[in-house]
Amino acid sequence: MTDLDPTNIESIRTALHDADPENRLAPIGLRRVLIGPDVLPALPGLVAEIARGPRVVLVMDRTPMRRGAGDLKPVVARLLSERFTSRAAVIGADRPELHGDEHDLHEVGAAIAGADCVVSLGSGTITDLCKEGTRQAGHVPLVLVQTAASVNAFSDDMAVLVRSGAKRTMPSRWADALLIDLAILAGAPGPMTLAGFGDLMAVWTAPADWYLASLLGMDDSYHPAPVAMLYGPARALLAGASGLSQRRLDALHRLASVLTLSGFTMGVAGKTAPLSGTEHLISHLIDMAAIQSDRATALHGAQVAATTVLAAAAWDLFLDEFDPASADLTRAFPEQAAMEPVVRAALATIDPGGHVGDECWNDYRQKLQRWHEARPRVEAFIRNWPEHRAALAGMTTSPEEIAAALRAAGAPARFGALSPPVPPDVVRWALLNCHLMRNRCTLADLLFFLGWWDAGFVERVLDRALAAGGGL
Repeated sequence: MTDLDPTNIESIRTALHDADPENRLAPIGLRRVLIGPDVLPALPGLVAEIARGPRVVLVMDRTPMRRGAGDLKPVVARLLSERFTSRAAVIGADRPELHGDEHDLHEVGAAIAGADCVVSLGSGTITDLCKEGTRQAGHVPLVLVQTAASVNAFSDDMAVLVRSGAKRTMPSRWADALLIDLAILAGAPGPMTLAGFGDLMAVWTAPADWYLASLLGMDDSYHPAPVAMLYGPARALLAGASGLSQRRLDALHRLASVLTLSGFTMGVAGKTAPLSGTEHLISHLIDMAAIQSDRATALHGAQVAATTVLAAAAWDLFLDEFDPASADLTRAFPEQAAMEPVVRAALATIDPGGHVGDECWNDYRQKLQRWHEARPRVEAFIRNWPEHRAALAGMTTSPEEIAAALRAAGAPARFGALSPPVPPDVVRWALLNCHLMRNRCTLADLLFFLGWWDAGFVERVLDRALAAGGGL
């Protein structure tokens, strides 16, 4: 499945249908995608196709945005006002940063009341808030104007929101249309573009986690077709990474296209697993620690790039060193009574009150129960390790290749180079405890149950990442 054009949704639907004779995958719910160097003037016509009536609400945050030499937001407001009864709503105008929490979502709900269509103008957080806000309001028609190639949230049907202090990815909805004007992307801050590139580095670790979970009997949703959509384009993105450092429009177009395709993969899979594995768990815990301590966070994709170097290092060590004869399965299936205090103690580091621990334990105990039920599949995986090793090795790449691509693009590969940098003790804590935060099974879970994933292994992963050009 190669050379897919995300603006030709029908051709992608056909390719997925041909690769999915059992109809296990969900359909792509987006109706239109426009990508080009000057597609912003098409916005009013796109809204007219989607809207239920003339009342349009333009939703944005307080961040300044440019298109060429001009201020973007008044241009978009004017385009809409010339054809519709429109009004603008600025979410979080009284706060320095949106977190995507219950307060932000309530503000969006109030802002879009009575709208016949919502136009979201912004990057990841405002997009997720508008997706979920319009869903809760009865699936109000939604058009997204992407303002940075920073995340893949624009083309999937999920939302990353903060619930009870824990960052959670939850089912939401597809937007109806997505407009990506390359002149807008070119005007976005360079770090946001590099964050989008960094977010896509997860293609070299997360699909392997998803496939591993299926081999272990922990997630039977694995399907090769969504993953196949990405490997070719993602490989080309690695090869052309230097074009991003030069801010070339062809490199931006390629990045925007692969980000859009990656959103499709998660939407049709019905989960983020195709592009969210161990690397995202580490990043989510770092974010949760920052929120609880009222620290600023780095851009999501930039942080994911750094955590992907760690995840790739862990995969490298596992694939190189694992000996199935040494696996002690008698100790690999701990009871809930043994694990509950481990989970709660780990999360108490950032939330002594226990609310985050409650949230994470609720997820983890479900995973632990499935792990016990999957014991025959786990034992079969160990027996057939040579076969599985070959398949998993083909889905990953070295931490050196990831770090080299980040350097070529001008993106940070180390936590100390992020803005703001992540303290080393937070990185160590997040890496050690990432498998405890939710119910998704990844390499970190397998290695923990096999007795590998401990403080000593964390230091080995950090050392391996450092040697590759990443790490602390």
